[in-house]
Amino acid sequence: MLRMQCVISGYDKAPVAGALRVRPHASLKTTVFPTRIEPMRPEGLRQSDRINFRMPVEASWFASGGVAIKQTAQTLLVSRNGGVLCLAERVLPGQELTLRRQNGDDWKMARARVLAEFDREADGFLYAFVILEPREDFWGIEFPAPHTAEEALARLLMECSFCQRREVVYLNELQLKSFEVRKCVARLCTHCDAPSIWIEALSTAKQDGVAPKPVPVEERVNPHRKKNRVKARVLACIRRRGFQEEVAVCEDLSKGGLSFRSRNQYPEGTRAEVAVPFTPGAGAIFVPIRIVFSQALPTVGLYRHGAAYVKAPMDGA
Repeated sequence: MLRMQCVISGYDKAPVAGALRVRPHASLKTTVFPTRIEPMRPEGLRQSDRINFRMPVEASWFASGGVAIKQTAQTLLVSRNGGVLCLAERVLPGQELTLRRQNGDDWKMARARVLAEFDREADGFLYAFVILEPREDFWGIEFPAPHTAEEALARLLMECSFCQRREVVYLNELQLKSFEVRKCVARLCTHCDAPSIWIEALSTAKQDGVAPKPVPVEERVNPHRKKNRVKARVLACIRRRGFQEEVAVCEDLSKGGLSFRSRNQYPEGTRAEVAVPFTPGAGAIFVPIRIVFSQALPTVGLYRHGAAYVKAPMDGA
């Protein structure tokens, strides 16, 4: 359903505490979706990517007795049609909200409905919500149609360095190599109507936690595979329901999957989600994967995994 520097989609709350916590320049945290929210249903396809993205919004609604309530809330996850919101007040499923987001000197407004309360943290209650009249400019993020990602090796939430327009970008091999080396890509901006340099979009909220350091990679084993893979030493974030998010090191990617090294072992057949490339504190886009092989590397105390992308479920958000 629904977390500005940014990589792309998801929100998780682990045994420790984890979804996004507010901090001035980044907002990606660890957390796990409880069973009431089912982000990986097997049937159907998602209507857009989900982005781990902390963004302040103004939420207002009428409580019982017609009392008007207004407060500053924060998103943990956003998609084209909804997201996850942290509210200090408790509300009931079905409650309609008016959301306002400041965009420079202007304000964007949207009507939303609470779908479910699925967790809580120190800052308040966590709610999944859907936007009743989706408008592409409310979040200030352009979401491409998911089917256009079939040729992509990776996904990032990026912004034009000239006009600051944000977009979920599907990276091809050349762009991924450029990002790996320069942390930016050159591409056309349809708003500027000219080529420009695109960088990761920074979160507008704070986040607690320290960015993990990448682990060293020495050995290389290439399992049998059907699609050509691109060598890319970038960070990946692995998210599995009921467990804390883990930052791993990606070794290579293809249109059908990726391989990575991690401290944790994921048995073959495990369903999880991955954001790659991943930058701690950035907006992360998570996509579903299935572990297809797992290999212990006892000399370095790590595990090498191969994962295949699976089609994401449709959930209206």
